[in-house]
Amino acid sequence: MDEFMIGGRSADKLRGAEDDAPLPEKVQIGNSPVYKIERKLGKGGFGQVYVGRQTSVTSTDDRATGSNALEVAVKFEHRSSKGCNYGPPYEWQVYNTLGGIHGIPRVHYKGRQGGYYIMVMDMLGPSLWDVWNNNSQT
Repeated sequence: MDEFMIGGRSADKLRGAEDDAPLPEKVQIGNSPVYKIERKLGKGGFGQVYVGRQTSVTSTDDRATGSNALEVAVKFEHRSSKGCNYGPPYEWQVYNTLGGIHGIPRVHYKGRQGGYYIMVMDMLGPSLWDVWNNNSQT
């Protein structure tokens, strides 16, 4: 009963379609390696970002698997989100344009799986929010 209504619809129904479709436990985009989805890094108005760890190796990628595998950031954006009204997120074009610039994560794979547009990219380190909070505590 604590749920509030907006325009006759429950606020829970307005959160977005990503709440309706469960995230996959493993991700493979095209011929990419398989990545196991681990802990959540964050979420925003245009998706959710999780840590992914490689569980398989392709013939073109010899990075370690298992607990020694490199961690990547895996972004999920539901196909019906406001950023995907006309197909894949515009963000993909931005990363293509800015690719190779220091401080911009390299996108390894992007594509669609189930109800999501998914992007597998480098994990750069702590967020500005984390850095701010850690420096404010000392």
